Amino acid sequence: MKKLILIIIAIFGFLSCENPSVEDGLASLEASLAELEAAMAGVNVDQMLTDVSSMQAQVETMQTDVDAYNEQAEGWLNQIDEILGDLAALQVIIDDAPTKEQTDALLADVQAVQEQIDLLLLLSDKDADGVINVLDQCEDTVLGATVNNSGCSVAQLEAIASATASSTTTSSTTTSSTTGG
Repeated sequence: MKKLILIIIAIFGFLSCENPSVEDGLASLEASLAELEAAMAGVNVDQMLTDVSSMQAQVETMQTDVDAYNEQAEGWLNQIDEILGDLAALQVIIDDAPTKEQTDALLADVQAVQEQIDLLLLLSDKDADGVINVLDQCEDTVLGATVNNSGCSVAQLEAIASATASSTTTSSTTTSSTTGG
């Protein structure tokens, strides 16, 4: 117990001693605390809370806007994917399309076939009178009629002669009318 009393006396003796560095540190700390109190006196805590609440509402509005923009962007990305798919399909069509040389060759083949068809038509006998079309001077002869080497029946030759005589008479009448006759 004596030891405890000695320790307590030593502590009180130590504490009753003045230490200038501790005193200076406490004074500096008190001055800093006073400055802090002065700075805090100018702070309007209620206004700060109102401002923070307003900022929080703005952040929530921005988050809503960002979510809406993200949905819109997702729609655009889907449209871009569709367009890319369409472009890929078009590329397949373009890749499978014939070249100009192939198209020109096909056109030449079609023209050759057309020439052959035209030749076959000339060598055929459309009115079945026994004279091929290229030599037939009287088309559409009545079926079964007797024709000459030009493919004309007697009735067709008479119609041609009548038309020629009528044409000659008309042209001479026209000529005499124009010459003052």
